[in-house]
Amino acid sequence: ESLRGRGVAYCTTCDAPFFAGKRVAVVGGGNSGVEAAIDLARVAAEVLLVQFLDRLTADRVLVDRLTAFSNVKMLMNHEVTRISGSDRVEAITLRDRSTMKDYDLPMDGIFIEIGLVPNSAAFKDIVALNSEGEIMVDCACRTSVPGIFAAGDVTNVPFKQIIIAAGEGAKAALSACQYVMNRN
Repeated sequence: ESLRGRGVAYCTTCDAPFFAGKRVAVVGGGNSGVEAAIDLARVAAEVLLVQFLDRLTADRVLVDRLTAFSNVKMLMNHEVTRISGSDRVEAITLRDRSTMKDYDLPMDGIFIEIGLVPNSAAFKDIVALNSEGEIMVDCACRTSVPGIFAAGDVTNVPFKQIIIAAGEGAKAALSACQYVMNRN
């Protein structure tokens, strides 16, 4: 937390350009992690993908695209146990889960891409959710229940970005207003 925004990042779309020519790690071997590693491989000198499991869980097409980059290294069955640096990220500590031995690697940045878990549990018995637990909405942010609207990263709208969530929030508010106005 103390190095967030100073080498610890969560969005390659936003922050990848800051790491041009640098050495970065990506934590996570699912679709989010592999997509981030692909984005970073285009600008960074070196990309290290760290996966907790003994295999990647991303879609095959993404894995194939990632393996085409010569500046990407993948570590399976590893976990990041520490991110260190005084003012910026300087190194990460990795644990090899098969040997339980820790070691440090110098690093300029680290992207946390271990997936998204929507905060939708309170609504699971109220509105329709998809298999990922996201609230299903239409283009006007309407849920499966008339009069209930949803917006942001908790919904099935793609591209989990602040600006998209803000726009979706505005749409939901306008849709809700229109719904109330038309009820009379």
